[in-house]
Order: sequence, then structure tokens, then C-alpha cells
Amino acid sequence: MLASTKTLAVRALSLGVACAALAFAPAASAQEERDTPAFRANRGLNIGLGPVILFPTDSGPAGGGLLVDGRYGIPLGPTILGPGGRLSGYLLSQRFIGTAMPTLRITLPAGPFAPYVLGGLGGGWVSNPSEGGAALMGGGGLMIHFGRIVAVGAELTYQTITGTEYRSLAVGPAITFGG
Repeated sequence: MLASTKTLAVRALSLGVACAALAFAPAASAQEERDTPAFRANRGLNIGLGPVILFPTDSGPAGGGLLVDGRYGIPLGPTILGPGGRLSGYLLSQRFIGTAMPTLRITLPAGPFAPYVLGGLGGGWVSNPSEGGAALMGGGGLMIHFGRIVAVGAELTYQTITGTEYRSLAVGPAITFGG
């Protein structure tokens, strides 16, 4: 498990370096920045539904589930600030885990690419035995937009519920269709 944690840390660092490189790249005009597929697709209302694979941090068996995510993208210079919310339900080690939380997503669109970081804090519940606490989530991802309608990507988050044994890395592929 230590080797996979190091691999995860290297990948997270690589995503951070890529985001920093994009942030310090030569500036385009404000109109050029806002006229990219990723910028147009991330502003305004965005609602998504997606599958998630969970990898518990205690080396237990993997689990899975679904999440519903919504946000409203507000352009702020070259970035898009997306306050929103997330509801999720997972099955892991014969237990049901549910979370409901407000979230914040910061996207740095560049051409068709939209790397982002996100975090959330809300309520979480675990069954067998029934436990609950504050649900915490942080992570990031990358979307590749093929116009405003179609995009593909992936997201990696760390999730935990305080007062419970639940801690996991969640990986979710993403395919969006919308307009």
C-alpha cells in the first residue's frame, strides 16, 4: 500500500505542476481565454451523474457507487469558480456509505483541457453499525472538452467521515453530454 500511496502522491504533484504551468503560461487576451471549449463548458449550471470506484486506505476490498454533482461556474479571470453540491452513495465491505455536502471547484480551462481541484465538507453516514459524522472530500481531476456538448475525463478524491473508520480514495471516470 505504501508504494501505491507514493504513486498517488507523484501523480497529484504532477497535476499540481501542470496546473501551475498553465497558470504562468503567457496570457492570452480575455476574449481568447473565454472562447475555448473548456471555458464555455464550465461556466453556468453544470449537473452530472457518475460511477465511482472506491479503494479503502486500509487495504480492504474495493467498492463502488454513484454520485450526483451540481455546480454553477462563475468566471473569475482565467479561472472558473464553481460552488455547488454533491450527493453520493457507495457500497464498500458490505456497508452503505452516503454523503451530502456543499462543494467548491476551481477550474483552470486552457483550450480543450480543464484541470480542476475541488473540496467539500458536509454530512456522512455509514451502515452496519450505523455511524455518522462530518464528511470531508478533497481532490482534483482533468476533463478534455470536444466542444460544449461532449467531454471525457477522470477525477481522484480522498474521502473520509469523521467518527467512523471510513477513509478511501475514489476514482471516477467522467463522460459528459450536455449543452
